[in-house]
Amino acid sequence: MLVSMLRYAGIEANPVLLSTRSNGITVYPSRTAFNYVIAGVEYNNSLILLDATHKNTLPNILPFNALNWIGRMIRRDGTSTEVDLMPKNNSKDVINMMLTIEKDGTMTGKIRENYFDYNAYSFRERFNSLSKESYLEKLEKKYPGIEIGDYEVLNKTDLSKPVVENYTFTHNNAIEVIGDKMYFSPVFFLAETKNIFTQEKREYPVDFIFPNQDKYNISFTIPDGYAVETVPQSKSVTMIDGICNFTYLVSNTENKFQIVYTLDINEAIISPEYYDVLKNFFKEIVDKHSEKIVLNKI
Repeated sequence: MLVSMLRYAGIEANPVLLSTRSNGITVYPSRTAFNYVIAGVEYNNSLILLDATHKNTLPNILPFNALNWIGRMIRRDGTSTEVDLMPKNNSKDVINMMLTIEKDGTMTGKIRENYFDYNAYSFRERFNSLSKESYLEKLEKKYPGIEIGDYEVLNKTDLSKPVVENYTFTHNNAIEVIGDKMYFSPVFFLAETKNIFTQEKREYPVDFIFPNQDKYNISFTIPDGYAVETVPQSKSVTMIDGICNFTYLVSNTENKFQIVYTLDINEAIISPEYYDVLKNFFKEIVDKHSEKIVLNKI
């Protein structure tokens, strides 16, 4: 129906057959190889993919079940061609956090989180149907020790804009106070504490579904009466062939700190031959996040 409507409007559209994730990968043509149809629009030497069955999709933002390697576009003249279904651009998740550290180790602050492209689609699919109370309960479970206030979410249904969350918070479990010293990770409760890859070997590809970028911009001021004793060094790591990379930048002027952490997953699907390198890459992230700023009371 979507293809017919587009053609009626004078737009060059054709059906694109594909196999959904649950149906497996189409290795060769057969009666059961394809079980799903989307629309493809050829425009200015590019192809725009459209799906009309999910209300949160956009041009070139397909439902996750349709992101399955290769589809096949069938043209009106009977010819067909392969279509790469996998996203090429990183979908961003950007967190801006400003916080204040109290002398007892508690902290208060504000967070603004922006979800773009597939991250926005994922947010809408998972959480738009939840009540505010149910969602905040999930968010507080995600970050143990946090108490959230003044929560608002913008653009939940305006698909032309990124989803934006704004909220204030207090947290009493991210800073360790021992005697006259404070110990804490510069990324606080956002830190990765466990390597998500634990297998010794892997026989199948690692599937991130879509390329992704996580970015944290964190600003804070240390409490009066404390001096900096130890600060983690900045670091940048790039995985072989540029598949993944992260940068971890720490800067401070007197008692003010600015942390910028960026993780780029540049490939949606990573071959198992890279598994050991990928595992070590994420270990470096965990190790870096575990490094502490140490403050000494003066």
